[in-house]
Amino acid sequence: MFRYYLETLLFRILFAVINLFSLCTARRIGRLLGLLNYYIPRIRLDVVEWQLKESFPEKTDSEIRQLLKKINISSGYTAVEFCWFSSRRFNEIQEHVIIKGKGHLRTALEHKKGCIIFSGHFGNWELAAQLLGSLSEGIYAVAKKQKNPYFNDLINQLRSTNNIHLIDKKIALRGIVNALNENKLILMLGDQNAGKTGVPATFFGMTAPTNPGSAKIAIKYKVPVVFALCFRRNDGKFELFMSKPIIPEVHTTLDEAVLEYTQFFTSELEQWIKKMPCQWFWFHRRWKV
Repeated sequence: MFRYYLETLLFRILFAVINLFSLCTARRIGRLLGLLNYYIPRIRLDVVEWQLKESFPEKTDSEIRQLLKKINISSGYTAVEFCWFSSRRFNEIQEHVIIKGKGHLRTALEHKKGCIIFSGHFGNWELAAQLLGSLSEGIYAVAKKQKNPYFNDLINQLRSTNNIHLIDKKIALRGIVNALNENKLILMLGDQNAGKTGVPATFFGMTAPTNPGSAKIAIKYKVPVVFALCFRRNDGKFELFMSKPIIPEVHTTLDEAVLEYTQFFTSELEQWIKKMPCQWFWFHRRWKV
């Protein structure tokens, strides 16, 4: 337990230090952290490198190494940005964000069935949740508890102050349905390996077990789904993009419809990753069965 306490203490110190500076300076710190991992401990870089080579077989070894470095830097940015943005309210961060598709969100909620936000670990997903929670009356997400209880409590406290409400994984479906009945947003990140419970969606030409939850719930309860991402622009600002809502329908069998819509949103995410590969979180084993 002492190790967990120490880890949380170090995060609290980093959090306090980051918030002494401007966003620009905080990102410089994030860049250093990213480069530090690239050159020294190289945590999980073997996983990242293998997945990059499989996803972009046309790239040379030199291009893969450059991309690997950029991914580490982007990961460092994401870490410090979480510290910087989560301590600020919506009116304080608006100048750093461009929002596109706000009307699509309103359209989705007009159905009075809630709305599923399908997203992924791309750009800054924590900021996406914070912004979406501020644009609505709060956003709900299923939370898996961290091994470190002190860190888990701290992160969840930060999220709750930003209109992000967490649903315990043990009562995930019931919590989601209750929130949808109250016309709330449900954030679902559908880009991690779902193992044996996943459906066989194709991602970068390879079969990737993918969580079918978004499609299953949307089909069963006739809930609109909005694809959304929050990514860094070249000018340093973030852009929160939201697509037109769709309500999945069954034209064949239920299982085929679930796979069809899971594949649809997975392919949508893939297109964004191809445009900005350094902004996706490559550190998890996406294709491990």
